[in-house]
Amino acid sequence: MANSASIFKFDPSAANIMPTRYRQVAISTDVESLDTSWLEQHFAGREAYMRTRFIVARRGQDTALVEVARPDSSALFSDVERVRVLATPDMCRYVVAPEVDTAVPSQMALVAMEQPETPCTIVEGAYSHVSFLLNPQPLQLHVFDIVPPFPSKLLDQVQRVLAVAEDLPPIVPVPTFVDSRGELERACASLPSDVLVPCRGSGIEFADTKVSYLDERPPEADWILLGCERSQQIHRWFYGSRANVVDICPTNFLSTSRDGSQTITRCCLIQEGVETRPQGIYVPWGASLAEVRQGIERVVESVGVPWTRT
Repeated sequence: MANSASIFKFDPSAANIMPTRYRQVAISTDVESLDTSWLEQHFAGREAYMRTRFIVARRGQDTALVEVARPDSSALFSDVERVRVLATPDMCRYVVAPEVDTAVPSQMALVAMEQPETPCTIVEGAYSHVSFLLNPQPLQLHVFDIVPPFPSKLLDQVQRVLAVAEDLPPIVPVPTFVDSRGELERACASLPSDVLVPCRGSGIEFADTKVSYLDERPPEADWILLGCERSQQIHRWFYGSRANVVDICPTNFLSTSRDGSQTITRCCLIQEGVETRPQGIYVPWGASLAEVRQGIERVVESVGVPWTRT
């Protein structure tokens, strides 16, 4: 027994327990009982495939999660030596979600967050693969961005990165947006007749206000610049003066008194790479997906997300 794999190696009360690969998970349907003692006796001594580490046991719509241990062996099948029930039926929720890749922790976390009182979410996802997230405590990643354009580019990039990141812990984006049009309206007694925005990508439109685009170097007018310090630098270069401005730099809306370790946002003054500031983790305004991923990794390193991959 000393050389066997029958010693269970993780604390079942730990946060964010998830298999490394979904091929470790087997399914046993229509079992006679889901009582803990019955499951332990039923699976002990039975043959199990060499990759099997967990068994999703089902009786009707009820589900339990079982872990099994076998001798260290290269044999295709070997007898189960020990069994422990990780989650009883009252702890489990079985979800069929064909759009979910069950190998991706953040996709699993989004499903788990839909049933917050459930300790164990078992998902039958894409390709009919089955996996689970036990004791979900995903990182709440605060994504702060200025809109329009819609959708938020930064949120879209964060979601795209997390949708394929098998090697990042469970992360759930929590967006916060500031509408630059509302900031302009609050700053002015009435909307000006001319507004200058950095580029057409800003997605800014007003019914009765002319919108000009700084990157097209329009003829100078008595406008209000809806932008930030980088826009002012470009304005001085083009026209030799500073513009009247409503500054919509994200830093203006993120307090230095708060802990920004779980926040990711953007800054025009960053050319490339990632910066850590008291307000949060900053990526360039035109960040690549690789830079957004680097920013998320910086958040994870800073916060320390508990994660048990088995």
